[in-house]
Amino acid sequence: MKKRIVFDIYSDENYEDLENSLQEIVSDYLTSKQIKATCQVRENRYITIPPHRKKEVLTKILQDDVYFLEKSRHKVNIYTSIGIYTMYSSLKQMEEILDPEVFIRVHQGYIVNINEVAAFVNKQLLLCNCEKAIPVSRRNIVKLKRALE
Repeated sequence: MKKRIVFDIYSDENYEDLENSLQEIVSDYLTSKQIKATCQVRENRYITIPPHRKKEVLTKILQDDVYFLEKSRHKVNIYTSIGIYTMYSSLKQMEEILDPEVFIRVHQGYIVNINEVAAFVNKQLLLCNCEKAIPVSRRNIVKLKRALE
C-alpha cells in the first residue's frame, strides 16, 4: 500500500539548507527502517482560488489532492478529495500553474492528475477516487499513454 506524507514548511531564509537537511533526515530514517521510498521537496504546490464575492475567502488547494479539472464556460471546476471548487479561469491558464509531471491535458475540457488514473478503456479514463469517466481526445491518446508508462 502506497502512502503519501506531505509537510508544509514555510521559510524565508536559507531554503536550500533547510531542503538539504530535511532530505538527509528523511533518507536516513527510511534507510534505518528498511523502507523503499523517495524524498522529494517541491515548491509552490498549491492552487490559489481567489474570492468571487465579499463573503468568500481565499482558498488554497494542494495540487496532490486534485483529481481532475473540468472546463465549464468561463469557469474551471476543480475536483478534489475535499470537494469541488470553482474558479474563473481557463484550462490553458491552469496548465501553466499545475505541475507538468503530474497533470496532463487529455481533452479540450479536461486536465487529469496522472496519479489518480485507474484505467484507460474505450477512449475514457477511469479515476481511482472518482466515479466520473473522463473522455480522451484522439490527438491526446499517444501523449497519455507515454505519461502512464
